[in-house]
Amino acid sequence: MNSQFSLRAVFGGLILFAFAGLGPATAADPAPTAPKPELPMTGINLPRPVGGWINVEAVGIRLVVKFFDQDKEPTAPDVSSGLVRLRYPGKGSERAVLNLENNTMVTPATVRPPHNFFVILNLFFEGTDEPETHTFNYY
Repeated sequence: MNSQFSLRAVFGGLILFAFAGLGPATAADPAPTAPKPELPMTGINLPRPVGGWINVEAVGIRLVVKFFDQDKEPTAPDVSSGLVRLRYPGKGSERAVLNLENNTMVTPATVRPPHNFFVILNLFFEGTDEPETHTFNYY
């Protein structure tokens, strides 16, 4: 009888212990936080020397450049114009101007598939002659 009573007590204690944390939230519980913003998973993400990030992605037949601040939040471009050169392996190269479209900069020219090329990206600021330059392989 004593062994049966002690097994019931142990089992009941385990049940109470398992459900003890399911009560209402207390002041000591931290409030849920908003998810931290992240850079896009598609395209190429590059840090900028002036702070923040750019994301370069071939979307359909255009090259799209998106701008992000230090906190990885989307922001409007802080450059006045841009120029991109795409060098395809064994096929030569193409140049295109980047035009402002909403909060991005895009090429009007066709970016031919396959999207495997070397990129030289120049971003120009208003009133300066020195561009911000990025070079990278896009694949």
